[in-house]
Amino acid sequence: MPKVELKSNEETGLRKFVGLIDHYFANGGMQMQFNMVSKETLLDAQKHPERYKDLLVRVAGYSAYFTQLAKEVQEDIIERTEERL
Repeated sequence: MPKVELKSNEETGLRKFVGLIDHYFANGGMQMQFNMVSKETLLDAQKHPERYKDLLVRVAGYSAYFTQLAKEVQEDIIERTEERL
């Protein structure tokens, strides 16, 4: 596998992210779920659902097609999409 070169700020962000995960599990955390999709993509999927029929997201322990979810659930996913470390 080729080595990926990270910029300084990306490397710092990655370290913080890994540290957050490590801390969570070290303190009794049982599971984590991630959606690796941008807020912009989700907003575009709301506007143009026909373009995103195959977009899967994690929702409270299960996967679902984003465009088939109720608007309220979509909004909740969008709100928690981007976290800053």
